[in-house]
This record gives sequence, C-alpha cells and structure tokens, in this order.
Amino acid sequence: MAGGLSGSAGDGDIRIWSATGHGGQGMYITLGSSAGTALLEVPVQDVKTFLENTEASVPRGAESGHIDWDIELANLRAES
Repeated sequence: MAGGLSGSAGDGDIRIWSATGHGGQGMYITLGSSAGTALLEVPVQDVKTFLENTEASVPRGAESGHIDWDIELANLRAES
C-alpha cells in the first residue's frame, strides 16, 4: 500500500494509485474478484496514519517474526 502513496502499486486483484485532481488528498483502491470489482476513494492522510501505526507495531520486513507458524499450520489443517 505504501507504494500507492507515490505512484501506482498493486498486482492482480488489488491496485492502488493517487486520485489526481484531488490536490493529492485522495487515493483510489480497486479490489477485484470473479464476482466483480469495487473502487474505493480514501483520504491519503488516513492511509498514511494507518501505515505509520502498522509499521510501529510490526516493522516492515519483520512480519514473519510475529507469526506462530505452528499454530497457523494447525489452523489450516483443521479447516481441511
């Protein structure tokens, strides 16, 4: 999502880009699936705040250290 703050970002079913013409105040997010596509317009400041709070809790690149892989694997096996 951070890449969408400075240009377009995303791959596949999720894409993010700046909402030009809104004075740099907004950005678009598209969410797609076989059922359809949703286009969301969100305030840039809300996205920045979300990213800052998220990265304060789990620094970028350290995500895997916050996952208990044994529990996640057990959950996946229980669902099958």
